[in-house]
Amino acid sequence: MNRLTNAEIADDGWPILALAGVVTIIVSVVALPVGCFLLGLMIWLAHILRVPLRQTPTDQNLVIAPADGRVVQIDKCPADTGVMPLPYDSLRITIRTRFSDAQLHTSPLTGHLTDNCLFPGLFASWPGIDRELGPSGAAHWEDMRTLNERRELTLCNAAGEKVILVQLATKTARQLVCRLAEGKYLSAGQPLGMARLAGVTDIYLPAHSHCQVTLGQHVFAAETILARLPSNPAGGG
Repeated sequence: MNRLTNAEIADDGWPILALAGVVTIIVSVVALPVGCFLLGLMIWLAHILRVPLRQTPTDQNLVIAPADGRVVQIDKCPADTGVMPLPYDSLRITIRTRFSDAQLHTSPLTGHLTDNCLFPGLFASWPGIDRELGPSGAAHWEDMRTLNERRELTLCNAAGEKVILVQLATKTARQLVCRLAEGKYLSAGQPLGMARLAGVTDIYLPAHSHCQVTLGQHVFAAETILARLPSNPAGGG
């Protein structure tokens, strides 16, 4: 699928870009070479804080990646995860966003936002968490989910199926942003918020959803199909 580029900056990206602009102007007055370096940094920030133009699939039973990044875990989780209660046994897909990825988060399906809750916590990191995929890094990931700050967003489609998106804080992602009110109707691929910057995103789906991605795969927000919900098992994708 062809991914188009766009110069529009995401609403949640403007505060960072504006701050970078002020710093660049002040530093340029004092030391022009350093200011030129900061100007290059601003161009990079504009690239990752943009609203990328993506081609979003329209099938109502698909769950679309809400974040750019690499799939670092695919797990089955019981309703009681020990961290957060879930309405069902779940398939959990974890995406790690890098500094080179677009940072915008988008809605993984078409439906209503029924919950938007922020849980304060740490912004810690654990050794090897960026390098370990799957079960080998499970202990580190569970520490992150238990201790770090997180924002839980629940979306419900027209069939009543719920998908939970969890923004996880990291050492660099210290602002988990979603300013949408509960009850807001969203189309799949519509901007949802941002983890500023380079956060981790957990997606919880009904356990019998048909996963369409593999461990280590790089996915694109509003474009890559993560899974097909169990209400429509045919046509797997």
